[in-house]
Amino acid sequence: MPVITIAGNDTISVEDKREMVKKVSEIVADSYGLPIEAITVLVQAYPKENIGVAGELLSDRK
Repeated sequence: MPVITIAGNDTISVEDKREMVKKVSEIVADSYGLPIEAITVLVQAYPKENIGVAGELLSDRK
């Protein structure tokens, strides 16, 4: 069944992750016509020193 991977920096709180996973699961379940139990969401959180945007690390941005 569908597996959704969300990758981002590690600044999101557990409460916000919980809400995001619920909302994403509901939307994908509805789109596929599946029960929410069939949806898996993986949240990958990376520290800012492991994310590069526009040729620079996020940890170097001010």
